[in-house]
Amino acid sequence: MTRNLRSLALTVGFLTMACAEVAPAQTQATLVPEGCAQHQARFAGLLGKAPEEVRAALQAMPGITTVRMGGPNTPMTRDYRIDRASVLIENGVAARITCG
Repeated sequence: MTRNLRSLALTVGFLTMACAEVAPAQTQATLVPEGCAQHQARFAGLLGKAPEEVRAALQAMPGITTVRMGGPNTPMTRDYRIDRASVLIENGVAARITCG
């Protein structure tokens, strides 16, 4: 019985060391946002502008291939697309811009 326990303990010990060796090293590389997300800092400058102007500006940004616009009660899908910008229009101007 003790021989089996010793064998089991050794096996678990070796497996633990093997897993530690195989685990990927953690890097501190910064992730660069893709698609729409890379432009989020510029969205604040578009708020309060006319929808046509906002659409043109968003379509000119690399990585954004789809721009959808709508009011608070406009039905929109909730699926996430990395290349899509969604613009909330209130009182005839852009009130919020999100990615997805």
